[in-house]
This record gives sequence, C-alpha cells and structure tokens, in this order.
Amino acid sequence: MPIIFVKNIKDQSDKKKAFEIRNLVFCDEQKVSKKIEFDGLDQFCDHYLAKINEVPIGTARVREQTKGTYKIERMAVLKEYRKKGVGKAIIKKILKNYLKLSKMNKLILNSQIEAKDFYKKFGFVEVGKEFVEANIKHKKMIYDAKMVPAHGLEPRT
Repeated sequence: MPIIFVKNIKDQSDKKKAFEIRNLVFCDEQKVSKKIEFDGLDQFCDHYLAKINEVPIGTARVREQTKGTYKIERMAVLKEYRKKGVGKAIIKKILKNYLKLSKMNKLILNSQIEAKDFYKKFGFVEVGKEFVEANIKHKKMIYDAKMVPAHGLEPRT
C-alpha cells in the first residue's frame, strides 16, 4: 500500500479538492443536499486532506464548537480507497494536532452508525441516543482528553 499523506490545508486549491471529495461522497453517493453539506461553516474550520501519490482521496474538517471542544465533521474517503487506512490516517493526524493544544478538552463528532466502531478504536465513546441527520442515522461520540488513556494514537483492536 502506498504511503497516505495527510496535511492540514490552508490554500484554496487544496480546499477545492477537499470540497470535491465531500461532494462526491456525501452529495452524489449518500444523497445529502448541497445546502446541508456546504453549510457556510467551512470558513471557521481547519481542513485536512489525505493523498496518495499526490492524488486527493479523503478529507475532514474540525471546528471549535465551544471553548475547548472541537468537532470533527465532514469526514469523507473516496469509495475506492475505503478500508485501506485512509480514515485511520486522517483521525491520527487530527488527534495528534489537537492533543497538543493545551486548550483542548474534548473532540466530538456525529458518526454515521456504520462508522461508530471505527471511532471507538481511537477512544471515542458513544453518548446519547441515535438520531437522524440528512436522512442518515448517526450517534454522537466524544473523545475526552482527560478521560481517554494515552494509547499512542494507534487504534485499539
């Protein structure tokens, strides 16, 4: 498997590639409306782009929701690259970047039901009841930096 490179992106060219991935995964594949997917919050987020051999294959964004609480959103991997470590590489990069912040208390996300076990491997825990967002079942999950024992950012098996 080629090396997956994930970086926090700033320039518009890379953001355009990230938005194209989100459009393919969420709007085309999962039938989420563009109005919901492109919600006007991108300007307030840190964006991540995963590549293999300079080809964009996955993305996510993170925004500070409340003081010290950061929300991982819009995690998307192109269909042909799923189950090949791309999501793992993106989450590891986000955890590495945010665990360094002294002001970070929690990372939260709304996981699609099929993906919640993936996030559990990294120390995220389910909270609350299942809910529907954009016609897709989700579960809120939290990574509490004070509660999750350090595990080297590697997923638990």
